[in-house]
Amino acid sequence: MGRKVGFRYLRAKKGSSFLSAITAISIGGVGVGVLTMVVTLSVMAGFEQELKKRLFSAETHILVESNEGYFRASQEQLAQIKQSSHVIKSVYPVLQTEVILRSGKKVNGSILKGVGPEQLNWVKKQVIEWAPNELLAESSEARLFMGAEMGFELGIVPGDRVTVVSPVESEGPFGAVPRVKRYVIEGIYKTGVPEQELHVVFSADKDVESFLKQSGLLSQIEIRVGTLEEAPGAARAIEKVLGNAYLVRPWQVLNAHLFQSLQLERTAMFCILIFIVIVATFNIVSTLTMMVLEKKRGLSILRAMGATRRQVGSIFLWEGLAIGLIGVVGGTIIGIVICEVLRRYPIIELPEVYYDRTLPVVVQPTGILIVVVSALVIVLLGALAPARRASDLPPIQGIREG
Repeated sequence: MGRKVGFRYLRAKKGSSFLSAITAISIGGVGVGVLTMVVTLSVMAGFEQELKKRLFSAETHILVESNEGYFRASQEQLAQIKQSSHVIKSVYPVLQTEVILRSGKKVNGSILKGVGPEQLNWVKKQVIEWAPNELLAESSEARLFMGAEMGFELGIVPGDRVTVVSPVESEGPFGAVPRVKRYVIEGIYKTGVPEQELHVVFSADKDVESFLKQSGLLSQIEIRVGTLEEAPGAARAIEKVLGNAYLVRPWQVLNAHLFQSLQLERTAMFCILIFIVIVATFNIVSTLTMMVLEKKRGLSILRAMGATRRQVGSIFLWEGLAIGLIGVVGGTIIGIVICEVLRRYPIIELPEVYYDRTLPVVVQPTGILIVVVSALVIVLLGALAPARRASDLPPIQGIREG
């Protein structure tokens, strides 16, 4: 009974322009709140997915380091790591050190990575500018691959030379002296991750070994897997093979601060935007309250005819649900349409500081479901007060006052 009478009351308000206007405002408020949440959360999900994509193509999926600093790893150990899980695609031994790059009067602190042929080939695939072949053929100096952001900051183009200085001193005939080596820039790479392009340079492992005067030592082992979600499981499998002497961290741990910040922002944004729905719910409460007053006589007659308090209260719960459902469905549909338009057409362009100039949008069904359920729950909670007031209405009093 409650559902039929509630929907009938909703249609019957067409004769009351004031209540109809408030109802329309209530529906619009809920719709705008849901629309805003759908678009905002989809854009934030797009940024997160785009960031994961960049990290997958440019960063280490699993990092293995020794608890004692530099270490040696035999080919057998590297083979054991690769065989520890079927999701592991590549195992890269790396000799890494912090250095200072100097070009003319400009300096930049960076990380110098000495990598093997396989990983060096991966770096070469990311190169966007190469030094002239004749210049490289004439030079016997060690070669370096520099990120586009660092190259722009230092004013370097392929073929230029830089001086690499290690902050770690070595013993010389006249006491402690810093390690210094000249490198020629073979190429400028671009991975889409500005942080890496600004702070990481690559070179062949033999050139870094000669620079550090260390042969056969490693600072870490970098591992790549098929998908980012497979990294934690592969990391656990590697830990079983290597034991407690090594620290094994998947990308989720390496970038935990970044993704926790994104998650916190999404949660905070959801909580802020949900207040739009709460404000719209106040309008629904006002509408239903005035409806109770307008239909007081009819409700009293229903009670006198045998309708229970629960049945009378359900009338306004169903009516509140109908108002909220229209707003939620309408807002969700419009929000998805806006997201699709933003995804297909570059209407909004981002500043150059972002890794992508177009606005990334990803519509997540789970996120939309959470938004819809949350909005409907808030609307139903708001409808409880008018429903309770209607159910508490004494039959005789309503008939007399009516």
